[in-house]
Amino acid sequence: MQQPIAIDEPIALVCSADENYAMPMAAMLCSVLANLKTNAPLMISVLDGNMRPTTRQKVLRSLQAQQVPFHLSWLQPDHTVLQGLPLSRHYTLAAYYRLLIPEALPANFNKAIYLDCDIIVQGNLAALWQLEVGDHYVLAVQDDYQPLVSSRGGCGLRNYQELGLDPEQPYFNSGLLVMNLKKWREDAIGRKVLEFSRQNWAYIQNADQDGLNAVFRGRWGKLSEQWNQMPGIYNYTSWQESPYDAIAFQSLRDNPYVIHFTNAVKPWHHHCQHPARALFFAYLDRTVWKGWRDTLWRRINRKVKKILHRFHKRLKPITSGKTIE
Repeated sequence: MQQPIAIDEPIALVCSADENYAMPMAAMLCSVLANLKTNAPLMISVLDGNMRPTTRQKVLRSLQAQQVPFHLSWLQPDHTVLQGLPLSRHYTLAAYYRLLIPEALPANFNKAIYLDCDIIVQGNLAALWQLEVGDHYVLAVQDDYQPLVSSRGGCGLRNYQELGLDPEQPYFNSGLLVMNLKKWREDAIGRKVLEFSRQNWAYIQNADQDGLNAVFRGRWGKLSEQWNQMPGIYNYTSWQESPYDAIAFQSLRDNPYVIHFTNAVKPWHHHCQHPARALFFAYLDRTVWKGWRDTLWRRINRKVKKILHRFHKRLKPITSGKTIE
């Protein structure tokens, strides 16, 4: 059994979610608590994208059931600073919330761990907290699909040449970050990334992740891939086919500290084929969403709601006194 890690300060953990991501967030946070071994208090801050009060209570009850000490705070993001940002079907304003973390947390917090909601934690986050950030803006893991800013014909940063970036500059995944809040505040990183996103909206593909990689210009520290295992590792049948040596390959496949479901098909979707999908449901079943599965009736209900939403959007000009051309 792993020994608890003694830490003399609270661990600051931050995530963000709206109503749609409350359930996976609860599973993610339960996985954190289930594997946390430390004497340090865990301070959880959630940037709340207008969750219902009843949903917030469900999240809280789910975490309390784990019988691990924690403190939970709900933070309301300032949406006025996020206007005019590039959005898509997959990226809403909530995708930019992590840029608000340094100002949202108390000024005495100089460091924080940020986690996306489509994550399951198997390792002890206290070990991650212990790592020295140094003069880096963040500690992160290099992205598996787009490892360089010049990757895959522009799937890294499409305008990296115009930005004057070295094509060999590594591109990190922003789903797990150990953030140097002090340095972010000193250098106004959130504001700079928002400005970059607005000025380069035609090239943005990965919301604030693109902006962070552009603004940091490689000034970030690399974590072991075990702290952010992405699905690409399962595309290789052996370590010889992969960019890893034999030991790193086996560790990443068989002993990831963090599993990140970065593909578009999430584990709570019925057609997800990720090898760790069952692990997601194992933690989900520790929450008040126990037994929830993506049934045929739920899928039909979602489609009906989408159709009605589009229908109401088309009717809106009529109800506002306008005619449809």
